[in-house]
Amino acid sequence: MSLKWLANLINRHWALVLIAWVVMVVVLKLVAPSWDSIAKDGDLDYLPKEVTSLQGQELLREAFPNEKAKSQAVLALSRNGGELQPEDRAFGLKLSKTLANTDTLPLVDVWDEKTQVVGGMLVAPQNKAVMVVVRLTNGLMDVDNVRLLEIVHGVVDGMESERPDGLEVSISGSAMIGGDMRSSIEESLSNTERTTVLLVLVCLVAIYRAPLLVLVPLATIAVSMSVANDVVALLADNFGPDDYAWSDFKIFTTTKIFVVVILFGAGTDFCLFLISRFKEELVEGAEPGEAPGRALLNVSGALAGSAFTTILGLSTMAFAQYGKFVSSGPIIAVCLFFALLACMSFAPALLRAFGKQVFWPFGLKLLETEHVGETPAENGFWAWVSDQVMRRPTTILLLSAWLVAPFIFIGLRVGVTHDFMADLAPDRTSVVGAEKLREYFSQGVIAPMTVVAELPEDSEVDLGSSDGRYTIARLHTRLLDQEAVDDVRSVYLPTGGDPRHRRTLGGGGLQDLTAAGSPITAEAFVSQTEPYAGKVTQVSVLLNLNPFSKAARDAMPGLHASLKEFAKEQTIDGEPNPWHGARFELVGTTPGMRDLEVVTNSDRWRIQILTVIAVYLVLIFLLRKPFVCAYMILTVLLSYWATLGMTEIFFEWLYGDTFRGLDWKVPIFLFVILIAVGQDYNIYLATRVFEEQARLGARRGLRRAIVTTGGIITSCGVIMAGTFFSMATGTLRGMAELGFALALGVVLDTFFVRTVVVPSFFALLARVQEPLPLEGAAEPGGQHASDRKAGVKLRGDGSTAGHRASAS
Repeated sequence: MSLKWLANLINRHWALVLIAWVVMVVVLKLVAPSWDSIAKDGDLDYLPKEVTSLQGQELLREAFPNEKAKSQAVLALSRNGGELQPEDRAFGLKLSKTLANTDTLPLVDVWDEKTQVVGGMLVAPQNKAVMVVVRLTNGLMDVDNVRLLEIVHGVVDGMESERPDGLEVSISGSAMIGGDMRSSIEESLSNTERTTVLLVLVCLVAIYRAPLLVLVPLATIAVSMSVANDVVALLADNFGPDDYAWSDFKIFTTTKIFVVVILFGAGTDFCLFLISRFKEELVEGAEPGEAPGRALLNVSGALAGSAFTTILGLSTMAFAQYGKFVSSGPIIAVCLFFALLACMSFAPALLRAFGKQVFWPFGLKLLETEHVGETPAENGFWAWVSDQVMRRPTTILLLSAWLVAPFIFIGLRVGVTHDFMADLAPDRTSVVGAEKLREYFSQGVIAPMTVVAELPEDSEVDLGSSDGRYTIARLHTRLLDQEAVDDVRSVYLPTGGDPRHRRTLGGGGLQDLTAAGSPITAEAFVSQTEPYAGKVTQVSVLLNLNPFSKAARDAMPGLHASLKEFAKEQTIDGEPNPWHGARFELVGTTPGMRDLEVVTNSDRWRIQILTVIAVYLVLIFLLRKPFVCAYMILTVLLSYWATLGMTEIFFEWLYGDTFRGLDWKVPIFLFVILIAVGQDYNIYLATRVFEEQARLGARRGLRRAIVTTGGIITSCGVIMAGTFFSMATGTLRGMAELGFALALGVVLDTFFVRTVVVPSFFALLARVQEPLPLEGAAEPGGQHASDRKAGVKLRGDGSTAGHRASAS
């Protein structure tokens, strides 16, 4: 479709275009909610409903409707390995009472060593530590957990004067880990926004040294980001799952980080492509009042193609199973679409408004020298690069393959981690507290998991009765025998231990038996709600592994399989098995993380395949050359694997023994963004190659395209890499890894793939399309000997002296 109408609108009515965008910004600011006010977060809440952890969570909610606790804050009091004194434990009780009376906490209850039934298990062996457990209604990754972490900190700090000398109070637990995660996300977003703006500003000033020219992309990105964020917020506010059953449109805090870096990176690139062509039009003699429209017409195909590879690539995430992917990909795509609209209307309207003065002060003089043909492009850097590429394309391709092969091999085998805690800096409050808890208690105490067991429908056993408790004892024993399990707490032994020996953590004896038979214990462990009353029990399981670790996640399938096998057994020790045909579900952070791992690994392959197909179709539509498009896809795929391999090597060196693999989000987002964004420069180069070859022939056209696009693509690549690298300035390891990987991938694509790999391929094609005559071997610049004898000198742009080809 021709965009002449848009070019004419910009050239003649540029003021209306600018006013329309400004009005849109103002109106949307007045009617749209802020992104942060409706943003959601969390990772485990957006798994498919059919995963076992969510099915178990639903059964737990229905069978125990009064159980409101979803997470906890755990405070450990210790003396650095020494035995606690009576005043230390008294301080713990006072701390518990203060927390229980804190109105600003969404409390279920607070447990301490005096709490009935559970109190005994909160004291470490040999009196080395004692716990205070604050049970909360918030989920693991609720946004409000940042506030809760501050409140708990405030309570502890407020009692500093009463704390006995030498007593340490460490804070951890699932809610506090979530609070640190949320706080790190907010810090990463803030750092990313500041660093991105600063990097783009510095790069633009260094490249153009023209204040107004710097203003064009910054203003365009600011306008498009404002409109995009408000439109997306309006959609989420009015078409979310709470508004319509068929809609699941949500926005997330973490998504905003990607919106910022992609809009700044891609938006700046689009503007630079447009500015570069605007400059060429002025050099070729176009009037300032016509040049913006002509520039837009000439680059609109490349801009649209570059944008839609990324838009469609990100949109393929809508086919994922994981809810955050389903929403995040299309949201970023929508925001990028508005950036494209602004770059094709607002930016050229600004250029029309400023005219030649946009290049003031230093650019004006350069514009005048280019106008009279004084630029020595023939002997410039990009002329030298084009000469080397056209001389030895086969050698360059083979050498390139040899250089990147080891990194590609590593990238194909890269490992990932789903460990939430590994994403946090080691000095975070919850991480330090978790280490202290592991020192005195079971590792699983940080985030206990729950087994929800439901008897078969035809069972006559009442789990709340005395016989029912012995039925639960069989399940208790089976769980305790699992290799990854450290302790089990059930209605039979609520303080934990082995039913076969009645060896309990509470010390055994009459007190534990009394606790097991109390109504409070029965209500806590056995459902009292129809139709589940007496048929469903929950059993708390503490692992002997870090609940957030890969080892713990890997233990989940075996644990689940053992329970399924238990449900198939007809007899136990020669007696009928009361659990035959029962249903067992695993609930908690570790089972949820295992489900997240399975789902996202499946999504990874689905998204990658669909992204490649979508990007390839856009390239075919744009370039109409299937073989060339396939090669361009292949180069970026190889660049992706090489980038992944280099990233793993770097962070394995940087983190040392604490490195557990790249964060699970890195390969997925790196693939989608790099495959899509990486085609921007290929598209810009390829469209220019075909345009110049149509006028100048295969060899001269290729040389002119390389020389003409080299500087601008390099500038764009530097800016894009800088915006991605800004993600590495945050405190989350996963975000730092992704920012580093994206920046590295763009650098490889800019200075390696686009500079030599793709041009070498075009040089081989040019040899086939335009064989050299035997007597007229091509010179480095593509000039034939017959031209040299005739005294025809090639300009640096590939045209002959005295002839100035139109760029239109």
